[in-house]
Amino acid sequence: MKALFIKIIPYVTVLLAMIAWGIGYAIYGETLIDWWEPLSMALILAIATLFLYKNWQWLTRSNSKILNGICHLFHVSALCYFLILGGNLILADPSSTREEKVTVLSKHIETHKQTRRVGNHRYVPAGERKEYYLQVIFENGTRKKLPVSLSTYNKTRTNATRTLTLEKGFFGYTIIKKGI
Repeated sequence: MKALFIKIIPYVTVLLAMIAWGIGYAIYGETLIDWWEPLSMALILAIATLFLYKNWQWLTRSNSKILNGICHLFHVSALCYFLILGGNLILADPSSTREEKVTVLSKHIETHKQTRRVGNHRYVPAGERKEYYLQVIFENGTRKKLPVSLSTYNKTRTNATRTLTLEKGFFGYTIIKKGI
């Protein structure tokens, strides 16, 4: 049992780090921040703690400084990215909730081809999936591409104003609480 546990642990830690990256990215979609800011903060924190690379020998089963350093950077930056964006969202100040009117700059549709499996190694087309987006600009000049439903997309015109509910996050980054 112990041998099996030791073999599974590296895969579980990589999976957890990838989940942290994914959840962080999903939270980023609801936050008004440039993409590089939380990523650079996470990398700076991971690089600042790089001297702890030896602690990853249990996972890599190697004395290689490079391998342990890469493992440290990947896992710690994923955790920091998740904690920065998740902490900003979860610890947000509810008393700072406000409504802001945004202007719709443009509308666009993204079409994605779908396939279905019909054999071991054979896929055939199965139609298309459409995603609807509005490019909006806030009062402070920030631009954001927001996903919307088909009915909202059809009702909204370019240069129209829409109301969003915003809230100030714990780290000062604005969060979209209620969308279009």
